[in-house]
Amino acid sequence: MNSSPSQKNLLGYALEFFLLFLAVTLGFFAENYREGLVERKTEKMYLQSLIKDLGQDTLKIDYSLRSKETKDRYFDTLYSVLYQSEGPWPTRKLYYISRYLLIREHFYGTEGTIHQLENSGGFKLIQNAELVDRINAYSAAKEKLYQIQVARDLNSVPFKEAIGKVFQGKELAFLFDPVKFKGKPYSMGEPSWDPPLKGDAEDLDQFFYWASNEIFIERNCTALLRNLRTTAKELIREIEAELSHENN
Repeated sequence: MNSSPSQKNLLGYALEFFLLFLAVTLGFFAENYREGLVERKTEKMYLQSLIKDLGQDTLKIDYSLRSKETKDRYFDTLYSVLYQSEGPWPTRKLYYISRYLLIREHFYGTEGTIHQLENSGGFKLIQNAELVDRINAYSAAKEKLYQIQVARDLNSVPFKEAIGKVFQGKELAFLFDPVKFKGKPYSMGEPSWDPPLKGDAEDLDQFFYWASNEIFIERNCTALLRNLRTTAKELIREIEAELSHENN
């Protein structure tokens, strides 16, 4: 039995509709696939950039730790001179140590990639949710350290005042000489003689108290920095593993 013209038209319309639907569907899937490739490429770019930032952080942490560890040794020397040895004291060493303890070697991380991820919504591109949590935890640990460093600067005011009561400002100023002490840390060295101290025994005791307070905070920062360095290195390994997994 032959189909009527109306039936043929209906079949033609159905075929056209099906082909149009198929084209739109395939276009939709192709666009999603293309966007997925772009997102994976962007994710990879962010993770690679983050590895570089973390590497920079570990170098900065190591630099800050070396300074803090030197200060810790100098504080032990200060205690030994003031409380475990008899006079006359080598005041040139006391001058040098007191001024060195004021030097700041704060750690401030490389924040470029983290800020990009936060400001552009890039975190949603990272498929590994646990990795995102680890990155955010690392960022929060850095922020905590920054806050402690700021508080440390504010708390150092009494220590500076105590130094002014015990040591002569002129001699402290001459500890810095880029020509005479070239090649030494911060271009700083000990006086060539033993300058006298100012103040009385109470002033000296207050000076040591505030010096011990400085070192207490520095030791807390040292512990935080060591933990941060460990976390940074672990993050680098995890990100490298994630990139390796995506490439396979």
